[in-house]
Amino acid sequence: MDWEHKGVKFTITIEKAGTFVLASARAPREGIFVRVRPFSALGKSEEEALELLQQQIKMEFRRVPE
Repeated sequence: MDWEHKGVKFTITIEKAGTFVLASARAPREGIFVRVRPFSALGKSEEEALELLQQQIKMEFRRVPE
């Protein structure tokens, strides 16, 4: 699944982890000096994990340099 936030396209994967669901996201490298941080969130359902993951990304990318 792909999700875009402020022009950055994230590839989101979802995995079952016992009774929990793990959602993780990665963004492509945009240059040699850009450090890409992977994101992950653990929820009780797929929807909760996705929501927590998207909130985490939004907090990290409050300001995107031009």
